[in-house]
Amino acid sequence: MATPATPRSGRRNPLAALLVAAVVLMVSTSPSLRPSAAQPSAGIPVFPRQVAAYSWWTGMLSPSALDAATLLYQNGVGVEFLDSPQSVLLGVDGSSYRRLELAESLSIAADQGDPAQTVLSPDGTFVVVAGANGHGNVQVVTVRDGSARAVSIGAGRSAVPTSIGADGRTVLLLTSDRSLSPLEDIGFRLHGALASLDLVSGKLRAYPGLADVNAAALSPDGSRIVADTSAGTVLADATDGRIVARLAAPGPIDLDGDAWSPDGRRIAFMSASSLVIVDAARPEDPARTLPLTGIEFGSAIGWRDAGTVLVHAGAIGDSNESGFLWVDLRTGSQEQISSYAPDFTGAALVGPDAARQLVPAWQVQDRPVGRGPLPLPLAAVLAVAAGLLVLAFTPRLRQGSVLTASGPRAR
Repeated sequence: MATPATPRSGRRNPLAALLVAAVVLMVSTSPSLRPSAAQPSAGIPVFPRQVAAYSWWTGMLSPSALDAATLLYQNGVGVEFLDSPQSVLLGVDGSSYRRLELAESLSIAADQGDPAQTVLSPDGTFVVVAGANGHGNVQVVTVRDGSARAVSIGAGRSAVPTSIGADGRTVLLLTSDRSLSPLEDIGFRLHGALASLDLVSGKLRAYPGLADVNAAALSPDGSRIVADTSAGTVLADATDGRIVARLAAPGPIDLDGDAWSPDGRRIAFMSASSLVIVDAARPEDPARTLPLTGIEFGSAIGWRDAGTVLVHAGAIGDSNESGFLWVDLRTGSQEQISSYAPDFTGAALVGPDAARQLVPAWQVQDRPVGRGPLPLPLAAVLAVAAGLLVLAFTPRLRQGSVLTASGPRAR
């Protein structure tokens, strides 16, 4: 006698899962399908009142993503909770954030995950990135189309860019035949030989008298250099690197590549929580020190005009919050124009570099956040995860019943 067998469950139909995965991948990687930030008035650089916190979802720089950048910074430092340090460009619309993949790819082991150090051009249209572990060249990345071109500095040579001249073609570099990383020094200082590189001709000019340099800035007219060296803060001739004066700096300083005032008469840098102003025409005179309130440390990263300095300052405590301030040199008053607060990862905003020619025209506004298409590896992971989730809830196909014989089969 034949009896019906128990129906057996078959495989799940993967069609729905594949469709969902494809849709997720398309939406997350397509600029036209993801929400975009509202655009400001044409030609006016906007800076947000609140700089966006760290995000895994920030897309990579791609063609036409940004016309120019108003700020370049590092988001996250070393090994932190659920974040990997990013090199981030903030567009002149005050809304668009993109990662600079090249800087992240040139990170060296000594940097513990931090991107390679970079400098943003005065007009925000390009970025200079250099390899700190013997890459032998610097890379010039055009913001508008994301293209990069290499300029050789000699096989096996490491470099860190520190400042770009007003001409847009002269960049100051720290160079070395060994790796260059601040994390290799107990005081977090760099130890490089200073040189200038012409990005058009490729000519590299060495400054033998400026060795063991941590940071440097080129004057607006390209004639002078202020450098933070192991022997102190010095003023040098940009033609041959000859030291012409030593500055009376109050202790360790933070010198940015945009330290010079637009008229070339003053130099601004930070020492702990104080803003220090030096008269470039009379460098032997005592520097003017302006203590800033409510901050633990800071960096003078640009000038709005001859009497107002832009400072990025870290809040007191362990919150990793920071802000951007106008500091009036006449009165010493400070006005916070923008703030940054980390998300649950605690990722800090560090090493900001402003496009100094745009700073005087900044309009500070509340701005939406536009992160662009997701990085492809992350988008692929999300697509696969979404597909697997749908597949797990897809009913199995039922196979038809099968008759079996309880006795010998009939021949």
